[in-house]
Amino acid sequence: MKVRQLDLTNDKIWKDKNIKPEAKEIYCYLYANGYDKNINNINIGRVQTELKSIKNLAFKKNLQQLEKYNYIKFNEYANGLYEYHIC
Repeated sequence: MKVRQLDLTNDKIWKDKNIKPEAKEIYCYLYANGYDKNINNINIGRVQTELKSIKNLAFKKNLQQLEKYNYIKFNEYANGLYEYHIC
């Protein structure tokens, strides 16, 4: 069995000037959390354990920015609860 390794070092997001550094950090967290899955769920409370300063509104705006540039697709199905897919 071949072990797949998580590697974001050559990902195009790091060179994308349209994405803010905070959104890049969120993308990295979401990518690692949803690694090897098609669709994943996340809540803002779990994100706040890693990224202490993030609030729900800022998190949602960063998700919208990532969606605009086609890095993720997301849906907020309840306040602070998100379903997402890494593109």
